[in-house]
Formats: sequence, C-alpha cells, structure tokens
Amino acid sequence: MLCPTPPRTAPAAAGAAGPRRVLYTSQMGAGSASHFQACRDHAATEEILRGCGVPFTALRNGFYAASATRFLDHALETGEILLPADGPVAWTTHADLAEATAAVLADEGRFEGPTPPLTASRALTFDDIAALASEVTGRRFTRSTAPEAAFRDQLVAQGVPAHYADQFLGIFAAARAGEFATADPALAELLGREPVGMREVLGEALRQAPGEHPSDG
Repeated sequence: MLCPTPPRTAPAAAGAAGPRRVLYTSQMGAGSASHFQACRDHAATEEILRGCGVPFTALRNGFYAASATRFLDHALETGEILLPADGPVAWTTHADLAEATAAVLADEGRFEGPTPPLTASRALTFDDIAALASEVTGRRFTRSTAPEAAFRDQLVAQGVPAHYADQFLGIFAAARAGEFATADPALAELLGREPVGMREVLGEALRQAPGEHPSDG
C-alpha cells in the first residue's frame, strides 16, 4: 500500500485492511522540531505509522529539484534570484525518486521505518544555483537576499494566504538550519548510478523556459 500524505485515520484503515507493508512518501528533514511545517507533519505521520501495527517504510525524499526551478521564474526576466536567505539543499529529481520508489517496492522489507535521506549527491545554495544557471545558459544570474517580512508581504499581496506564506518561509528557515543539507549515498545505491544533478536540471528547465533569458551586463 502506497500512502503519499495520509490523514490520521489512514494508518488505522491500513492496519484494518491487512496489507503486508505501508510505503509512505515522507521527506528528508522530517522531525517534530523542523522549521518547515510539512516536515513536522511527516514526522507526526511516521509516528502514527509506528503505532499502527503494520510494517512500513517511509521514503525520506530529498527536496524536489522542480521547486528550485520554479523559484527562478522571475529571474528568467530580471537575471536576479531574489529570495530570503537560504542554506544548502540536496535538490533531487522526481524521476530519480520515482525510480527509487519502484526499487523499494520490488525489494520489500529493504528498509524498515524511515529510509536514509534519498538525495542527489550534492547540496547547493541559491548562490550555487545562480552560478550554475550562468554556466549552463552563458547568461548572468545573480543572487540577492530579500528581507523575510517584505518577501512575505509580497506573497500575500499576490494572493497567497498568510498561513501558506508563513509555511513557504519555513522552507528557507529549515534550509538555513541545515535540515536539507545531507547528501546521502542511499539513492545512488538504489538507482545503481549517480542521481541527476542540478546542472542537468537547470539545463533542461532553462532551455524549455519561454521568453527571453537575461543578457550579460
């Protein structure tokens, strides 16, 4: 049974259904003290699963690389990556994580409880991403730090509900605290190869992006 984000009643229902194992899509950095609400929620769900009496595996997925490329939308026009202060993140592709999920499903019982962090082989800050984006496009990208209060106000002004804006800022607070910095070999071992890196992700995303890219100078 594959459970992405089950509510509190789902683990009990899983136990009643009698599956051999529950496979839950969690996240690296899951913990009750995380700065990011989603990681606290994942930790709570893992704890419920521990008490449901059914063997389970929680896939501690790396932070999705697609999120990093979405943060660059405005930078494609301006050349400036303007975001709150961050920290290193082991950005990981959906495709690699899907392949790893298939490998775990095919090898039932390989992991009991939470897996090691399933991540790419390198953790990057947005300064690193700006440099990579410049290299893969031949155009200049810069990284600037936005004050958190002003950034939150901008999100709310754009129609983002205040509680979602606060959760969004939690991503950056968690990154600064090093919650997404671990680059673990577990994913490479599952894949039998090195995971796709951010250079390749950016090359693909920026090639397909519509409109004009920022120019030098």
